[in-house]
Amino acid sequence: MLKEELEITAFLARLEVKEEEKERYLKDLNKMFEFIEVLQEPDISQLKPTTHVTSLRNVWRDDIVKPCPKETIEQMLNAAPQKEETFYKVKKVIEAQ
Repeated sequence: MLKEELEITAFLARLEVKEEEKERYLKDLNKMFEFIEVLQEPDISQLKPTTHVTSLRNVWRDDIVKPCPKETIEQMLNAAPQKEETFYKVKKVIEAQ
């Protein structure tokens, strides 16, 4: 990256880069670009796309709705600071506009 490219990029990004910082930024950015070039060297055209580095798979199960015992519901509601019928009552946190 050239000094002019750094100045244009900083201008477009609305960044203020001091003159004494430019050389350091140029050095760091050029190191990053060199690393990117190293990453682009290997031929990966024959590799299969992967979503995970291991062969582990998620185990899915069907959701089965089971009724909650009435005693459990009563215990939970009795522990609530405020309730209304069979619901917890909480303060409104989102105002409608």
